[in-house]
Amino acid sequence: MRDLTESSWKLPAAAAVLFFLGYFSPLLIPNLVALIPVLLWLDANPDAGARRRYRVGFVLGTFVYLGALHWEYAMLRFSWLAALLYVVMIVYFAVFVATAFALLGWLRRRTAVPWVVLLPAGWLPFEWLRTLGDFRLTPDHVGHAMAKFPFLVQFADLAGPYGVGAVVLAINALIYGAWRGPRPARLRSAAALAALVAVVLGYDAWAWRRWGEPAPTVRIGVVQPNVPLDVKHAEDTAPEQWRRLDRLTRTAAERGASLVVWPETAWPYPVYHRLDRPETYAIPPVQELARRLGVSLLVGAEYARIRTRDDYAFYNAAFAVHPDGTLDPVWTAKIYLVPFVEKVPYPSVLGWLLADRGGEWRWVSGGFEPGPRATVLDFDGLEVGTVVCFEELFPDLMVEERNAGADVIALLTNDAWFGRSLFQTYLADAARMRAIESRVAFVRAANTGYSGFVDPRGRYLERSELFE
Repeated sequence: MRDLTESSWKLPAAAAVLFFLGYFSPLLIPNLVALIPVLLWLDANPDAGARRRYRVGFVLGTFVYLGALHWEYAMLRFSWLAALLYVVMIVYFAVFVATAFALLGWLRRRTAVPWVVLLPAGWLPFEWLRTLGDFRLTPDHVGHAMAKFPFLVQFADLAGPYGVGAVVLAINALIYGAWRGPRPARLRSAAALAALVAVVLGYDAWAWRRWGEPAPTVRIGVVQPNVPLDVKHAEDTAPEQWRRLDRLTRTAAERGASLVVWPETAWPYPVYHRLDRPETYAIPPVQELARRLGVSLLVGAEYARIRTRDDYAFYNAAFAVHPDGTLDPVWTAKIYLVPFVEKVPYPSVLGWLLADRGGEWRWVSGGFEPGPRATVLDFDGLEVGTVVCFEELFPDLMVEERNAGADVIALLTNDAWFGRSLFQTYLADAARMRAIESRVAFVRAANTGYSGFVDPRGRYLERSELFE
């Protein structure tokens, strides 16, 4: 044991492996013990200086994100910049972990506060800080890793993702306390652990039964066109993409769907709307398809609002098309844009370097503007909230949609960027947590999968596979 606790990398490496398993494996135990090696090292090295604690924390963060960001390899198919982004993101996240680690060690040394309080109090604020500013990244939050266990996180409708994270961190601390230390302290930790688990499971069981009651239903179809990115962005493939959307939409309508949902930017042609010419607010082939089939369509498309030749704005948008072929004047668009890929962060600092770049650098040169908040689309009385792509990782948006009257929330996404990496399942599971928090059913329409339907208990009632 002494060899482990004196090493600056062995326990951090063990914690990193558990973190990886907690994020991406179907196992529960890693989520509940991932930080125990961290607590063990800090308790075994109370006199470690701030620099050493920070260094060990940086090693921990580096190991964690070397694995957690493994999906970057899939993006190498499109640009070598994915390798640069991989390194930058590892360092960015590792800095937060190192700072939290150093702070936890400092607080543990100078206070008598138990880990069950210190660990959530020292860890979660750094998760929250990562939601601020133009970078705004949340996928690694501890609470998100529990989304694959919907029954166990029914209390998320009360506590939100940070409450789920606090419970997970508290359980880590209590298991550690029940294992290490003098006998009276171990017994207190074991009793507190049993009480916490009993309260959480008791509420989970009650909520599971409550939200399992029958509710009104509507028949919705999801189109998963399965268009690879190299095909999607090729100049001469738009007609074939449109034929595929047409065919699959017809199939959904034939199966009885009254509303058919397309993925993010599925319509392969930008919608150019000249504000001085109202008639240009139109998608004629899509409107004609809806009219001919007699169904409503929720369509993801790039949307340009043009004032003058030099004054325009692009949006990653979604449109409502009604069965009579009318394009609803209310539209919505992605609010939280992916840093670099969709919007250059901190443009006053980085804009001169990255904005409007061509060639390989076009992948990190942005171009979109954020859309209007809490916009609900009306489909003949069915109120549909819409979120796009990685917005599913931000619970505030779903709560806003619910409070604006959404009966169901449609998530339009194009996860082809992530290939067959484990991150695909992780993202699909995030919809479970959002459904529980908001208690609204979800429809997930993904270009290459996973697509499906999630009920307010966080269960996938039906789900497609990848690349089909």
